[in-house]
Amino acid sequence: MEFIEYHLFSDTLYLGERGKGDIFKPCLRTIPFSQISGALNSKFGTDGFKAVGYLSGNSEYNTIEYMTYAPKDRISGVSKLPLQVEFLTNVFAKIFVLKNKDAETLPDEFQMIMGGLKSKGFGACNLKKAGIADARKVTPGILKVRIPVDEKDTFNVKNIIKPVYGYLFKKIPNTYTGNYVLSLFEGSEVAAPLFLLRR
Repeated sequence: MEFIEYHLFSDTLYLGERGKGDIFKPCLRTIPFSQISGALNSKFGTDGFKAVGYLSGNSEYNTIEYMTYAPKDRISGVSKLPLQVEFLTNVFAKIFVLKNKDAETLPDEFQMIMGGLKSKGFGACNLKKAGIADARKVTPGILKVRIPVDEKDTFNVKNIIKPVYGYLFKKIPNTYTGNYVLSLFEGSEVAAPLFLLRR
């Protein structure tokens, strides 16, 4: 079992938690299965990509910034309550794409859009192939990605010792809809490939 590792760079990125009614929208510090897999599948017109990722690099990367804006009602055109949005600038992340027939067609370098606030110019990402990660050997540790429970075997996640559960949106293949599915979140104690664990 192998994964293709890509390095992702973005000037501004918003990977938000889905929450209705909140006036503060925090930004995730990891790149969930749903976000990166969905972005890849949308870019290349397939449902075959399965991937996860996380922020990486030293202190010069992944700076937290804030923006306030007032979204407009689509029907009335009237501005709603202003929202404060947390986002990242100078983003560097590591992405791991399951090596399958779709992934083997990926170019060494490409661009795609991911995350929210696209209308504000957020989410333009550049990806560059960095190598191959072997997922056959597992080690006990703390998970640093978000993976649907029904995809844990895809990523060779074993022995869920102390889970941190949450929900991720997972698209139903060949449709424009999906469901929220039980998922393992960062902080879960598991046995998994080393590249998915905190050092």
